[in-house]
Amino acid sequence: MMTPSVEDIDRFLSYIFHDGTGKSTPFLRRLTFTLLHPVVALGSLHYVLRSPIVNVTVPPSEKSRARWMYDRQRPWRLQGFISSYIELPTPIEHFWRGQARQNLRKSTARARAAGFRVKTVSPSEIVEVTSQVFTDSGWKQFEIENAHRNLRAFMDGVICVGVFDDTSRAVAFCLGTQAGNIVRNVWAYTSLRGTVRWLCFSGYVEEVNARGAKFIIESPPWAFTGGNDVFAGNLGFKPARIRSNRVSLRPFTLAQEHALRRAS
Repeated sequence: MMTPSVEDIDRFLSYIFHDGTGKSTPFLRRLTFTLLHPVVALGSLHYVLRSPIVNVTVPPSEKSRARWMYDRQRPWRLQGFISSYIELPTPIEHFWRGQARQNLRKSTARARAAGFRVKTVSPSEIVEVTSQVFTDSGWKQFEIENAHRNLRAFMDGVICVGVFDDTSRAVAFCLGTQAGNIVRNVWAYTSLRGTVRWLCFSGYVEEVNARGAKFIIESPPWAFTGGNDVFAGNLGFKPARIRSNRVSLRPFTLAQEHALRRAS
C-alpha cells in the first residue's frame, strides 16, 4: 500500500474541513470523499493522532467560554480535535526573537514608523471600532449588523485590540475570547493592506500576555488558505490536539453553532 504524501494529506484534510469558500463541507461530501480515498483518509487519521497534545487549564467557572473545543462543524466531533496554537514564552520579549519572527518584527516596526498605533479596545468600544473597519472595507450595513449579532456570543471574556491611523481612525482589529490560560481567536480584520496586520497581531500578543494567558488558539492548519497560511506560519502557529480535563460542557445550542460558524 502506497503511503500518502504530506501534500496529499493536507489536501484531503482541507477538503473535508471546508469547501473552498470557507463554508463547512457538507457531511455527505465528506463521507463520499473519504470512501473514494481510503488510503489518504487512513494516513490523515494517523497524522492527526500523531499530533502533539497540548494541555490547557480552564477553571470550572470559565468553562462556558471554551465551547469552541467542541465545535461541531469540525470533521469529527472529538474534544480538542486539532487546532493551530502559539505558546507564549516567559518573558514575553522572547516571542519576537530569532529568525522565525523577523518578518513580524520588521513589519510591526514599519507600521509604527508610518504613524499607526495599536491599543486595547474595551468591550464598550468594540462595535464602534469593528464598524469603522467593516465600513471602510466596503461592507453593507446589514452585513455589519449580522457580524455584530454573531460576535455577541463571544463578549464574555473578550480580548480585543485595534490599530489606528494618525487621525485616530480604526483600520484593523483582532478579537478573541479567554478561558483560563487560553485565548481562542475569533476574528481579525483590516481595511488596509500591508504592515497593519502585523502590528495588530503584535499588539494582540502583548494584550493576551498581559491578561495572563499562555496559549493563543487558531483554526486547524488546513483551514488557512493563500496568504493566511503564510501569515500564520510566520507568526509561529503549529498544529496540536488541545485538551482540558477540567472542562465538561453540554452540547451547543443552534445559536451558538451559528455564531461560531460565522466568526471562524
